[in-house]
Formats: sequence, C-alpha cells, structure tokens
Amino acid sequence: PLAQGVLTGKYRRGEPAPAGSRLLGPEGGSLEQRFLDDEVRESVLGAVERLMPIASDLGLSPAQLAIAWVLQNPNVSSAIIGASRPDQVHDNAAASGVRIPADAMAQIDDVVRGVARVDPALTVSPDPRP
Repeated sequence: PLAQGVLTGKYRRGEPAPAGSRLLGPEGGSLEQRFLDDEVRESVLGAVERLMPIASDLGLSPAQLAIAWVLQNPNVSSAIIGASRPDQVHDNAAASGVRIPADAMAQIDDVVRGVARVDPALTVSPDPRP
C-alpha cells in the first residue's frame, strides 16, 4: 500500500533521495526498478505531491492516507505493511479504522487515475496454481 515508501512523501521530484532510504540502500538501492524510470517517477511523484494536501486536509500523514485508501477498497480484505522503525508502525497503524469521506475518495481517485493499478484483474492470476 505504500509503494515501497514512495507514498509516504519522502521522495520528491528534483530532490535527492533521503539518506538511508531504499533508493540508497546498502545494496545500491532496493527500491523497485519501475520507480527509477524517469517518466514513471515523474508521474508517480507528481501524484504523491497532489495527494499530500488531501492527506493534510483530513489530518492524516501521506502514509495513513495511502493505507486508509487501500483498506477502503471493497476488493481488499487486508493491507500488508512494512516498517523499519517503530514510529512507522505507529503511523501506519493509525490508519486502521479511518474512513475517508466520499468527496476526498473522489479527489484521490482523480489524482491516481492512470498511475495506480486499481483493476483487480491486473493483480490476481485467474489460475490459482503458481
């Protein structure tokens, strides 16, 4: 739900990645390769920038907004989150039970249209065998 930390707002267009981030991980960067493509990065980080005021208006961190949005999707039964620090666990857990109002959901959907994969058919294989 946090797109490897991208939806937390820590990566910004035109700015270097923060020290200790996945992009600058000990293995030379463990952030998924698709986020490193210039065009993808520009569109994804642009969407994240447009989501930040929505999160702020709702009194949520960007991570909480992303997790609450995922959990509010009727096709999602749970969200697997990861954290590398205790404060991230607390921030992520605070999204539990958050209900995003319909007008804010519509705003979010407008921002992520064309960026987020929201079609369940794209995330599951029709054949349950590996």
